[in-house]
Amino acid sequence: MRSRHAIVAASMALAAVLGAGWSLPAAAHASLVASDPAAGQRFDRLPAGVRLEFSEPISAPAYVVVTAPDGSRADQGEARIDGGVVSVDLGGTAPEGSYGLAFRVVSEDGHPVTGRIAFVVGDGPLDEAVPSPTRSAEPAPPSADGDAPARGDQNEGAGGDDGGLSLGQVQVGVAVALFAVAGGLLLWSRRRSR
Repeated sequence: MRSRHAIVAASMALAAVLGAGWSLPAAAHASLVASDPAAGQRFDRLPAGVRLEFSEPISAPAYVVVTAPDGSRADQGEARIDGGVVSVDLGGTAPEGSYGLAFRVVSEDGHPVTGRIAFVVGDGPLDEAVPSPTRSAEPAPPSADGDAPARGDQNEGAGGDDGGLSLGQVQVGVAVALFAVAGGLLLWSRRRSR
């Protein structure tokens, strides 16, 4: 009788995990859905700020680095997070030419997401290489995962991902383990009843 209760309990746990697994698309990493400035956009003068919109809420910390054509930083202050929107103010000398916007955010499932955008101020050509910031003595504050880029060292590729297990992978792993336990209990109860 106890084995049947154990089988029922394991089956219910398996059903709960598999039921939660149907919501896997919600556990996907955040992705950039809109940006202002947009990639390749041209301005007469430097915009007042940057606004990045993501497909899901973003967790702290978030980093946005905007680099002027001369290698100086155009971002002013810390990045602000409001749900799925990350923004930062722009300022500085604002020379004409290609600007590089590099970001690193943490998606709701804990995975860091990075990307780059290039835009132009003035009449100069768009440089897709995205300028890199000059080195600064002031490092960025450490992130929750201890892997924050230094202020002058934002060289990650567009849309990159630092890896690790997602919520969906954990759910599938737990489901497989529970399925194995339930199968083992079922076999054990059948042998015992003979």
